[in-house]
Amino acid sequence: MGETVPPRLYDDRVPLTLVTGPANAGKVALLLGRYLESIEQDPLLIVPYRSDVERVERDLLRRTPALAGGWIATFDQVFERLAREDPSARPVLSDEQRSLLLRRVVGSARLNGYGRSARFGGFADALGTAVRELEEALAAPDQLHEGHLAGLYAAYRAELERLGRWDRDGQRAFAAGRLEHSLPSWDGRPVLAYGFADLTGAEWRLLEALAGRAEVTVSLPYEPGRPAFASVERTASDLARLADGRIVELPARSAEYAHPALARLERRLFSDTSSNAAPPALEGAVRWLEGAGARGLLELVAEEVLELLRAGAPADQIAVVCPSLDRIRAPLETAFGTLGIPYALEGTARLARTSYGHALLSLLRFAWGGGGRRELYAFLRSPYSGFTRAHADFLEGRLRGRAVHTAERVEEETVRLRGQPLPALDALRAARDPLAAAGELAASMVRSAYGLQSPPVGEESRLDLRAYDAARRLLAELEGWQSLAGPLPAE
Repeated sequence: MGETVPPRLYDDRVPLTLVTGPANAGKVALLLGRYLESIEQDPLLIVPYRSDVERVERDLLRRTPALAGGWIATFDQVFERLAREDPSARPVLSDEQRSLLLRRVVGSARLNGYGRSARFGGFADALGTAVRELEEALAAPDQLHEGHLAGLYAAYRAELERLGRWDRDGQRAFAAGRLEHSLPSWDGRPVLAYGFADLTGAEWRLLEALAGRAEVTVSLPYEPGRPAFASVERTASDLARLADGRIVELPARSAEYAHPALARLERRLFSDTSSNAAPPALEGAVRWLEGAGARGLLELVAEEVLELLRAGAPADQIAVVCPSLDRIRAPLETAFGTLGIPYALEGTARLARTSYGHALLSLLRFAWGGGGRRELYAFLRSPYSGFTRAHADFLEGRLRGRAVHTAERVEEETVRLRGQPLPALDALRAARDPLAAAGELAASMVRSAYGLQSPPVGEESRLDLRAYDAARRLLAELEGWQSLAGPLPAE
């Protein structure tokens, strides 16, 4: 017999209210007003990102002198609280631990023709993306057709069960199910949500369950019949069915806030309909730039930015938005640096792309991953090794002249030319615990670069300290994995 599923516990009423309209129609302002009107009921306001919490709090405080109740949170924070309040809650794997679990699943699976591809880390990363999409859709392994993906997904879920852990999506699914089947899981406080154009399976279950327990108001950027909103038409239709006629449609107001050219673009985006009205003058509100390749395009952007600066625009009021910093970092530095334009990059950077991270990983690869002369001297030439740059260049020059490049010969000749060993490398080789050795190396690199007499100052120093903190937190995650699933090999 199959497992008995508890019944869903809802009231007969369906109090969800759907608020729709285009950008700048006043949807968020309407939700904030309703939030303040229900403040005595301790309402919940769901926002898209954690960074929005503080901004929304400031917006609310401009409307009222104090907030005496309520909760502003993201969907993830709501899921976390709902799951944590249940006695059967499980710990959640971090992203790094989940990656290790995926690699373990791939390493133990029989993949036949995919075996060669599975040797590379990208295979496990792609599997992780596929598993996340399946879990977001609340799909179980037995719902998939037989095949490699179904087997890997089942093995992944089985490994989670064996370890007694959840991943983030498993926690979300549990929280949504708890809200559906447990009356005490929600106390009836009103719920308001905005800032999404689509809903995962767990988010939909959450809103559906909340709509049976409390007054729920959901804001969605949508106008029926407009091509620009075709991608959210299904979400709007599903929410409209749940609202059962309780829909507030706000009219367009972009002409009140935007330049006439931008307002016209917003109203007619992707539309083929013609109009007899004369289009407004662009007046610089919209510019289209076309260049050959990333560098050519960024050079055009840089010239545009330079004109704005010369016209008196404050530099900190100019933003360049791009899909990924990693892809354009080099051409951006060339284009903006050539014209002397000051700029700051805002976004996350991979550890290996920082000077500190590159040096750290280079020495670890030389010691444990079969690296050669390039890896060892990428560390020795850095300010984190304790060597002077001139000394490292002299040593590598001698090795280059003798065509020495294999790891064993590189180490042997470097030690011979120096007349003394390489302390950082010897410490790595002598350590019994690779994680402890990597942690000590990470700390010693900061000491070598900045000493112990005065605190590091400057932007470069702050970047190094942030990189060190990221490496330290990653090593702590790996230690947690070791205590859960056994020792990790050095590689």
